[in-house]
Amino acid sequence: MESIKARKPITSIKPRVAIISTKIGSLAGTERIVGREHSRIRLRILVRDGAACVKCGKGVNLVVDHIVPLFRGGVEGDENRQLLCSDPCHRLKSEQEERERGNQTG
Repeated sequence: MESIKARKPITSIKPRVAIISTKIGSLAGTERIVGREHSRIRLRILVRDGAACVKCGKGVNLVVDHIVPLFRGGVEGDENRQLLCSDPCHRLKSEQEERERGNQTG
């Protein structure tokens, strides 16, 4: 108990939010939110979407996905997010987006 009493009280909480690029050389506007804010977003989307993939209904290996990808002008808002299972739904969507992105740069 002595060690608990000896600690200083918490006087402020600073959010740990950072925006980083997902890949070296990623396209402008494709930064991602990480840290505590990412966890809060994930929890909100899990609750909103009923902790299940919006495409197939699976409830395991879920990822938060942008409905309209950032590279295509999508926004960083909950209205542009959905839960997808990592395989096959998110994998297939990501493969299609990579083909589209390749066509845009090529």
